[in-house]
Amino acid sequence: MTQDAFIQQLRHELRSLPKQVVDEIVADYREYFGDALAAGRSEADVVAALGDPVKLARELKAQATFRQWETRRSFGNLMRVVASIAGLGLLQLLLLIPFMFYLLILTIGYAVSGALTVAGLVTVIALGSHHMFGWPSFHSVPFSFESSDRITDQQASGKGNDKAAKDDDDADDDADDSSAQGDARLATANMKVFKVVGDRFLLRPDAATRISIVTRAGPIDVKNDEGKLKINSVGGARDLFTVEPDGTWSIASADIVALDLKDDEGDHIAVARIGTGAKSMAWDIRNHGDHVSFVQGEDGSDKSMAVHSGSDSVVFDRDHISIKDGSDGLVIVGSHGSGIGAMIYGIAMLVAGIVGLWLCLWLTRITWRALVRYVQRQLDLITARLDEGQSA
Repeated sequence: MTQDAFIQQLRHELRSLPKQVVDEIVADYREYFGDALAAGRSEADVVAALGDPVKLARELKAQATFRQWETRRSFGNLMRVVASIAGLGLLQLLLLIPFMFYLLILTIGYAVSGALTVAGLVTVIALGSHHMFGWPSFHSVPFSFESSDRITDQQASGKGNDKAAKDDDDADDDADDSSAQGDARLATANMKVFKVVGDRFLLRPDAATRISIVTRAGPIDVKNDEGKLKINSVGGARDLFTVEPDGTWSIASADIVALDLKDDEGDHIAVARIGTGAKSMAWDIRNHGDHVSFVQGEDGSDKSMAVHSGSDSVVFDRDHISIKDGSDGLVIVGSHGSGIGAMIYGIAMLVAGIVGLWLCLWLTRITWRALVRYVQRQLDLITARLDEGQSA
């Protein structure tokens, strides 16, 4: 290869660099050729000493981009140096792929941590402002209607607000009188074989098809076998019952762990204790086609309630009320985010976001230092090879 062919190919491979930089490099190598020829060396010997112009151009581009990074130390310039070094061989390229994946994960970490920080900060500020100054207000109740023909969109947007607010106020009033609610609901369970009077359950086994009870003293099973009572009990379960003169069996509700009752009319009652409190129970009652299910807390107040009668239903939960009458439906969703729980979530998001950002910044700092050391070490090796080639 002649001097002109070598210089032409070298210039072609360096075309991605600024023209001024390429001209300086070409001028240096023309001067090098001139000095070597003046010293009596042939063009072929000089070209052989310099090596492949393509590989030489890659090393020179790595040197040039490193000088640009030293002039302006930005992350973009540093990545250009890394890309130039990666182009020198397969090993560097294999190292670059996991490094780029690591940068992607680090970027995602920044985005997630930043989002958590902003969300937590907004939540804490909003709730703090609400409790201190009353703004913003969380008392508005969002609601939605589902109807086939009785409730139109115009009615939902016009009269719906008043109805939703009234229904929500009624729900709050009902929650304040939980004991009255409990008596009203348990009236559904006052069948001929089962009644609730105060804190005691009253049973009439002679009219029952089957009664299975788990008490604190043990299980007991009562069934009507061809008009005769058949009682199977374990432990002192039977001693917990009081037999009234009219044949009614009475037991304190606090002694009941679980109860399952079915009568000869197809009615069914299932009760199960869900906590340590005497009134902490879950109920499921089916009486003449009606279905009632509800959960009581330790103080006897409602945690949730659902009443179904044919296609009609009413459901009360912690944060919503659902009323369905045939094809018409009303859903009222209570306000969220104004309680201590939302404040805790907000603080947790804020702390998690700040910790995440600090961790990402720490990793970025370590990555920057390691990358700079790697680049400088590789450039030292490239410079040594170029000096060796020119001295040869």
